[in-house]
Amino acid sequence: MSNKHAGSLTLRVALGFAVLTVFLVASSGVYLYLALKQEMAQRDREELAGKITLFQKAIAFVPDVASLRREPGVLTHFLIGHESLALRVRDEAGRVVVASPASLPHTATQGLPPGLVSLAGSGVDGHAWKGLAAPAALANGERVRLEVWRATHQQLALLEWYRNHLVVAGFAATLVAAALGWLLVRRSLRPLFALTRSAQAIHRHTLSQRLDAGRVPRELQGLVDSFNGVLERLDRAFAQLTDYANDLAHEMRTPLGILLGQTQVALSRERTVAEYQRVLADNAEALEGLARTVNDLLFLAKLENAQNHLSFETLDLDAEAKRVCEFFEMLAEEKNIRLVITGTLRLEADRGALRRLFNNLISNAIRYSPPGGVVQVTMEPSLPGFVVENAPANPLPDDLSAMFDRFYSRGEKGEGHGLGLPIAAAIARLHGGELRAERRGGRLGLVARFGGASASPV
Repeated sequence: MSNKHAGSLTLRVALGFAVLTVFLVASSGVYLYLALKQEMAQRDREELAGKITLFQKAIAFVPDVASLRREPGVLTHFLIGHESLALRVRDEAGRVVVASPASLPHTATQGLPPGLVSLAGSGVDGHAWKGLAAPAALANGERVRLEVWRATHQQLALLEWYRNHLVVAGFAATLVAAALGWLLVRRSLRPLFALTRSAQAIHRHTLSQRLDAGRVPRELQGLVDSFNGVLERLDRAFAQLTDYANDLAHEMRTPLGILLGQTQVALSRERTVAEYQRVLADNAEALEGLARTVNDLLFLAKLENAQNHLSFETLDLDAEAKRVCEFFEMLAEEKNIRLVITGTLRLEADRGALRRLFNNLISNAIRYSPPGGVVQVTMEPSLPGFVVENAPANPLPDDLSAMFDRFYSRGEKGEGHGLGLPIAAAIARLHGGELRAERRGGRLGLVARFGGASASPV
């Protein structure tokens, strides 16, 4: 399987900063460039329109075209100090009457509309020009056409200079933004790097260690809490696995030692067939007890994570209790023990797990009750749940919760191995409730409460 990485977050954010900077600087540069270009063109037009108006007023005092040709200074003196401006005057036939020495573009002389007309072109020297043309009248009524031009090559050079500086500034801003973005992200990710080091320091011997949620930014609180939750579940699961392994090893040691000893003794010399059969029968009994212990430990381990595997349905608890009591009826008769079920109750539960719960509690009550006793199973909707009561044959421990420890109690002759009540308590927890022990006037009551279930009397 190939190992794919999403790449460096710092590099990605820094590149994102750079791309964003390029976009913003480029957009701003284009806007400023176009705005400057438009402003310069607008000002040129206003200046040329002002010169046109000035020339129209001045030419109105010139007697005729001949006088204008002899004395062009009446118009050209207005261009003194304006090296970028040029003037050209044509008569009605299109002949040039007055012209500046600059190399102006050629323009059409016929068919021009009345009023101001925009002009543009390049002179023979290659310089770009923009201008305005407008009609004018001399003192004798003769009509001429005024052309006022401005050389734009300096403005174009200025715009090119401005554009180049915008590009350089944008490139520099991009580099600076990328560098600052990288530094900023590195600094902002320091808490994440610290969390990574803390997480890397956790191993199977330090599963109880937790990440410090109080020293991280608010955005990482959820991640830290989730990670700590995973550690909590992993620590609990590892502790349970260790307990199960220790309990299994402890419980297997004695029967395996007995099996090994009996087998070695049997093999130490020749024996009769009956003697071999007796040894094998004892070994088979020990192996059956060992198998029950292993199976119940595995079942108890599976119960810890069986919540998603339960199938809940509405059940009559008293009917389920009766079925289990019928199964143990012969065992109860052997000890002269009477089984009594009172009350009715209906709630949601997993049928198989519920029967295992009744099985463990009722069989435990029968096993540890004196002969002639009564095992009472009472449905209590107020819990909701039920209570299994019996008069214990042996004194109860001071701490009744110890009864739910694994391997706490054992029956005689292999009848029990101390896992019945822990399994019953685990089943009750899977149903959102609990199993607890109470003293009830010299009797022991095992109270099974079901939480989060809809309960009702039948």
